Amino acid sequence: MGIGATAEVAMLMAKKVLLRKVGEPSPDPDIAELEKELLAKINNLGIGPLGLGGRTTALAVHADVKPTHIATLPVAVSLQCHSVRHREIVL
Repeated sequence: MGIGATAEVAMLMAKKVLLRKVGEPSPDPDIAELEKELLAKINNLGIGPLGLGGRTTALAVHADVKPTHIATLPVAVSLQCHSVRHREIVL
């Protein structure tokens, strides 16, 4: 997810953090704590993968934060299926 800046930048941040390895925390300790807290809350919802029920809804939450005016705090969420992220290649 991307938090802050402008709506366009928040969307770009949300896409960029998808490139991080699954479960690799943010280098910023505050953002890493936010990611950990959100992952726990998401998995405690009990909706499971594809909403079919279960204990694990998400494998990871990755976030990036940029400064913004509080009156226009944009938040962008980008979802990515684990099966799409399962393999790596070097270009």
